[in-house]
Amino acid sequence: MSFPEHESPAVESYVRLQVLGMHLRAHRFTIHHVAGGLVVRNMTPTARSRYGAGEVPSDTITCRPREEDGGRYWYYTSWQQSIAEAERITDALVMIKGYLGVPG
Repeated sequence: MSFPEHESPAVESYVRLQVLGMHLRAHRFTIHHVAGGLVVRNMTPTARSRYGAGEVPSDTITCRPREEDGGRYWYYTSWQQSIAEAERITDALVMIKGYLGVPG
């Protein structure tokens, strides 16, 4: 997916988070857009039983250029761990499913 060069970093990040959100929703995650990020939750009964009745596996994902990768946009966890290059949606989904669990 290619984005116009003239887009501001905030707009480009927002658009890329929108794309990721659509894919996560298709994989049964609950998403909510917040300023600068995307809150992703695994609200399924399987996740709740695995993590405890009161626990919901979730994270706030951000998207920004990664200087070590030539300024390409990457998704990051709330603790600033890189998830995947924003062009690699499938890789991002696999990583997110790995740490939030696969919705059942």
